[in-house]
Amino acid sequence: MWNKIINATGSLHLYLIAALIIVITLLGLSLTAVKADLALKNSQIETAAVNQRMLQDDLTVVTDELQAQAIERDRLAKDYAFALALNEQTAKAKAEIDRQLAEQREAIKKLRTSANEQTRSWANTAVPDDVKRLLKHAAYCAHRSHQADPICVTAAIINEPVPASRM
Repeated sequence: MWNKIINATGSLHLYLIAALIIVITLLGLSLTAVKADLALKNSQIETAAVNQRMLQDDLTVVTDELQAQAIERDRLAKDYAFALALNEQTAKAKAEIDRQLAEQREAIKKLRTSANEQTRSWANTAVPDDVKRLLKHAAYCAHRSHQADPICVTAAIINEPVPASRM
């Protein structure tokens, strides 16, 4: 009977060893598959990290551009408001100039159609060329952008009385 148990136990040991070898082999294959899956997941994590850094950099660039555009928009809004104020001021000045022009034309019309013959004759007489040039020069020099022009600046102011011969 002991022989049967020893013979049965010897076979049992072989079956156990074979089963252990199969289990170890399967564990090794499973470990290899897990290692490959782990390597793949690590690679995916690295790729995701690189993508995240790239997205963060892109987000930073877009945010900076957006801030620059907001600053530019604010500057343009201020420029627009300034231009509107200047246009309003210019429109008021133009309206005043137009009003003065209308008044002057009305005064000229009154002079040209005056009942007084001498006034009417004077108003309808042409202005001499010298006077026209003098008025044109005075108007040119009166403009604020021409005041630095050497033609408009006098050479020196002389504080001497006018000679009697010129009076």
